Amino acid sequence: MRPDGPGTERFTIEAEAIVFGYDNTRASLRVRRRPTGWRVGGAARTLAAFLVLAPVAALVPPHAPWALGALGLGGILARRRWLERFTLEGVQGQCPKCGAPLKVKASRLRLPHPVACEGCHHQTALRFRAEALQGG
Repeated sequence: MRPDGPGTERFTIEAEAIVFGYDNTRASLRVRRRPTGWRVGGAARTLAAFLVLAPVAALVPPHAPWALGALGLGGILARRRWLERFTLEGVQGQCPKCGAPLKVKASRLRLPHPVACEGCHHQTALRFRAEALQGG
């Protein structure tokens, strides 16, 4: 694990790209730690936006389902933001099947993290040790 600079929340961890039936390849993941304030603020803004949207949605018939749907969706999206402790910002590595470079959009980091290969369209799993996130 290597910090990208003093006082930053970004770091790099080593991982393996895995496709069943093929030899694993090495990958390097750029990860950003999300502080509690960022997570709470994002969740609160999301929930507040959907609390404002729910009464507006209730004006459309059949009224109640739209309002409940807006509240439910707001809760789900707020929960997703709250749970995003780490964000995967980039990956350097090759697909084990076709050798194409792996590309990702910034998203919540999962263990293992799924990535669709743009070359062969197979699902690649990025596996890393959970302990690597503790020191970053």
